[in-house]
Amino acid sequence: MLVGLVTLNAKYIHKNLALRWLYCSSPWKEQVRIQEFTIKENCEIIADAILKNNYKYIGFSVYIWNLEQTLEIIKIIKEKAIDTIIFVGGPEVSYDSYDLLEKGIDAICIGEGEESVWEYIRMLEQGECYSIEGIYTKKYPNTTYRKVDLSYLETLENPYFLEFDQEDMGKRYLYFETSRGCPYGCEYCLSSCDKNVRMFSLSYVLSILEKIKDSTIKQVKLLDRTFNINPERALKIARYMNCYCTSQIFQFEIVAETLSNQLLDFFTKEADRERFRFEIGVQSFHSPTLKAVGRIQNNERLKEVIQRLAKHNVIMHTDLIAGLPYEDLVTFQNSFDNLFQLESSEIQLGILKLLKGTKLKLKAKQFGFVYDKNTPYTIRKTNWLSESELFKIEHAAYAVEKYWNKGIAQNTIKNILSSGYEYSSFILFMKLGELTHQLPRPYSRKDLFSLFFLAYPQIPEVELYGMMAIDYFSLFKHRPSLFSIGKLKDEEKMKLKEFAIRQGFDLYTLSHYTTYTYAYDQGLCYQLVQYQKQQTYPRQFLVNLEMNEIKEVNKNETNRNSNNK
Repeated sequence: MLVGLVTLNAKYIHKNLALRWLYCSSPWKEQVRIQEFTIKENCEIIADAILKNNYKYIGFSVYIWNLEQTLEIIKIIKEKAIDTIIFVGGPEVSYDSYDLLEKGIDAICIGEGEESVWEYIRMLEQGECYSIEGIYTKKYPNTTYRKVDLSYLETLENPYFLEFDQEDMGKRYLYFETSRGCPYGCEYCLSSCDKNVRMFSLSYVLSILEKIKDSTIKQVKLLDRTFNINPERALKIARYMNCYCTSQIFQFEIVAETLSNQLLDFFTKEADRERFRFEIGVQSFHSPTLKAVGRIQNNERLKEVIQRLAKHNVIMHTDLIAGLPYEDLVTFQNSFDNLFQLESSEIQLGILKLLKGTKLKLKAKQFGFVYDKNTPYTIRKTNWLSESELFKIEHAAYAVEKYWNKGIAQNTIKNILSSGYEYSSFILFMKLGELTHQLPRPYSRKDLFSLFFLAYPQIPEVELYGMMAIDYFSLFKHRPSLFSIGKLKDEEKMKLKEFAIRQGFDLYTLSHYTTYTYAYDQGLCYQLVQYQKQQTYPRQFLVNLEMNEIKEVNKNETNRNSNNK
């Protein structure tokens, strides 16, 4: 009675916690195997790898990003092994997916499957047929979303340190849940369907953290929809992480405006800020929009908290959603500009997706939503945004990811905005996104920087080059391809070299490993870029035009993150 639990992850570094909970809750563990693939792998090859095990039952964990490939794999399996019983579960199939029973699937797990899946298999093994809560079949179309008592799960072997995971522990994320459910009712989100928040006991959570602290795990992502729902409990957990789990980075999803002052003080004053990262869903600052989707949000408090976290260099990932009701291009631009001014580390600009089971999908006609019928169900038009306007937002989103989130040109962008050459950060990203979309592939980093000249022809070329120079040279471990506009005259270069020698700089390094160029520091200046034999990232020094002041560029100011290294 072999049972295969299968999924396609977005990347190798991800791993599926749901399948591991199923494994731990199985009464027949010795008969259960987990197989994980990625969405980039070939469906035929995946199907053959699954079929080699001769499973009697196969369960697929299905999400918005892997539905299409999963269905293709199921089709191949059913053609080659028609008697195999296939069931599916996960957020993508727990709502309005009953047509899947016509696509080779025998049963759908509705909700949490740690109990229902094994009840279903036990029933089939006994040759019986009856209704099981949380299992949807043609004969028994149960649509009730089943939930599991978390105190029962605490009695099982924990799913975080299974023997077959040990070898790759340090290479993959650990997904960790301390609660299930969400207290909020945002109509675009599936989590709003389960407003009953259930928490694993504090003693259980701390016992898992104790194992994490002694492990090779590097990154832990909490699956809780709102980590700070219980401030006192959250503080105890965070304090334990900070004091004992010193080799791990933790990522939380928080509701920023409800972050207590105690938690705020802890994360800004006490915690090691390099080891905590926050996901903050802002979605919009437009009040009619927030009201229309059932989102309760204190905008002023939200801004205050994000600003305070940013001031203390806390790493934040903030989200906006384009395509929500009552938000046109102008109001969305305002939302983006408001968020950008708060200086969070990363901004995700997403287009609304009408997910199955959400209240907003039921209002599609009311709001004029035109959307893709296949995953990921992306909005293409609304009563407030045309198709062409949504394309503009998509271009801006691409540029935000490329230029800002990856740390390619953060100082360049700040310089253009602070100098008054552009009044709107959203317009800036939209211009860059449209130009980047036209670049022939593959393109280089120099190509990306060249687009600033096309986007802002009104800025004197040398000044604009200076605005880019700190970012550009910080990205390379050896001398990159140079922009002709930034080259200094021999006389200027010689004077700079002589000035640097008077400051105690090594003549050999100045002659063989140093690039002399323009830069920008509240105005045009010079830059010395010093590379090393070891090909590490350069040291960068700014010199004023009068050549009587010099300072080293603070590496925090270059905003280069790990994606660039």
